[in-house]
Amino acid sequence: MANEASVTVQATVLPDEISQIISGSISVSLAATNAGDKWYYQKTTVKSAGSDELIIKGKTFVEADALAFDATPTVITDSETVKFLLVKNLDTSNYVSISLNGAASKAASEIKVAAGEMIAFTPNSTTVANLEAIADTANVNCVVAAIINDAA
Repeated sequence: MANEASVTVQATVLPDEISQIISGSISVSLAATNAGDKWYYQKTTVKSAGSDELIIKGKTFVEADALAFDATPTVITDSETVKFLLVKNLDTSNYVSISLNGAASKAASEIKVAAGEMIAFTPNSTTVANLEAIADTANVNCVVAAIINDAA
């Protein structure tokens, strides 16, 4: 699983008498030639007072060789495209609301990640600038992992 994000899910749904098991997976690889695809990994505090960026601009990508030292690491900017996103809510009582279209506001159309839950998906051409989050009633720590196409 080198340079790949892989998530497998199995859900049991419907009442016991007619229950069904539905399973699926997500697998996203960095481009074979590493054509701009890079890793991002950060513990992030999502604030409850005002929408804020989920992927922090100005932070740096995890280098392709994670153990190598780079004197000038690449900085993340607004124009980068998110190809894979995983968010783990570390809080025990507050949810996080994620918007793929700018400022998050806890709207019904946003993605809700409840306390202790995790979500992983492949956004459709969402840029770092459009990916924002807001917490319920108190600041929430989240683990954010992503594969981002570096526009540089």
